[in-house]
Amino acid sequence: MEMKRHATRSLISQHAPRMSHQYNTYQQEGVDSYGSYGEGGGGYDYQADYPSQEEDAASDVTEGHDEEDQMYEGEYQGIPHPDEVKAAQRAARAKARGAGSVISELEELSQQYEEIMEDCGHGKFQWTLFIVLGLALMADGVECFVVSFALPSAEKDLCLSNADKGMLGLIVFLSMMAGAFLWGGLADKVGRRRCLLVALAINCVFAFLSSFAQGYGFFLFFRLLSGIGIGGTVPIVYSYFSEFLQMDKRGEHLSWLCMFWMVGGIYASFTAWGIIPRYGWGFSMGTEFQFHSWRVFILVAALPAIASLVGLTFMPESPRFLLENAKHDEAWMILKQVHDTNWRAKGQPEKVFTVTHIKAPKTAEDEFIEIQSATGTPVQRWAVRSLTLCKLVLRNVASLLSAELRFATLFMAIIWFCMAFSYYGLSVWFPDMIKHLQYEENLPQPHVLSCYCPM
Repeated sequence: MEMKRHATRSLISQHAPRMSHQYNTYQQEGVDSYGSYGEGGGGYDYQADYPSQEEDAASDVTEGHDEEDQMYEGEYQGIPHPDEVKAAQRAARAKARGAGSVISELEELSQQYEEIMEDCGHGKFQWTLFIVLGLALMADGVECFVVSFALPSAEKDLCLSNADKGMLGLIVFLSMMAGAFLWGGLADKVGRRRCLLVALAINCVFAFLSSFAQGYGFFLFFRLLSGIGIGGTVPIVYSYFSEFLQMDKRGEHLSWLCMFWMVGGIYASFTAWGIIPRYGWGFSMGTEFQFHSWRVFILVAALPAIASLVGLTFMPESPRFLLENAKHDEAWMILKQVHDTNWRAKGQPEKVFTVTHIKAPKTAEDEFIEIQSATGTPVQRWAVRSLTLCKLVLRNVASLLSAELRFATLFMAIIWFCMAFSYYGLSVWFPDMIKHLQYEENLPQPHVLSCYCPM
């Protein structure tokens, strides 16, 4: 019945302009157009009592009109619908593959993977992963400020000299640099999620231990290992998150993820302001163990890393990484999970994941590891796997200096060096400079004596 009413209204709307044109023509020929009911001035105006047929037809057509029947708002300006753009891109990629153009297995996998992520959509799964990885990036931002905020109070408890404080600030950044090199290389061969879990766990454990360290040597050692853990967060977080995003969403959401770095700085500043001046929050056990408020601040600063570590245990491995390492079945299950999670949250649980086959290239390195690790004692198998893994990581790093990537690597290194030097250099130098200026202001001014020497 509803479909019949809708068809009737559509028919009326199509014929309404033609009926109005015939009605006006009939008036011009001098025929009475039923302008009033009855004779003389005592009748009732017909047009005043009832709306015109054109207005009535238009109101009937628009009444109860569903949003699904409305036209795409950019269609009037000739702007194609986003679904049409994606369909055209897929057709172009399929045409290129059908034309017999020579592409590598990885390029073919990349094209197929983009189409699969478009089918999975963007929704609840990506936003959940966004929060979890944002907390990991926030933990990285917090750790960069922990030592600088804790030093004014820690230098009294640990009896730090100026050289000790400088070494403490230096060792944190050196360990972060080593951690970025280590975890960035391992993530391409071991897995994004696995490396990120281990890096966050290392940061949490040694940050916790550093808050209880009573001597300078132990505190320096624990902060060194904590920095190695947190240094792997930045390179893994961005690659891990980008492999769950469509191409048209990637730049936007990666930029939003950067906000958590600043949120980490704000979190560290507010917690330091609220905790460190509260000297009554600490306790002591004789003269051997002192736990003051700056140690409480170090514990609170590790909370974002702990929260991210817990959330990451419920997240899957990157399907793109699994496909590049010839793990087709695991990747398919994860992609189906992403697809079902997004479309259920959008109210379309009946939408089916239609991907049945994903081409996953098998590399010679994987075959070599499988053959070598299947023989010998457990210790020999572990040694072969570790040695092969180290060789693959070093080969990955050496590829950055190849002819194709040499200039891009150099330019990116210069850009990152300048950014880090200007940001961290000023943040480390300014507190000491301000302290030096305050010290000079408090010095007694020498009296200037003037004397007259006659010629």
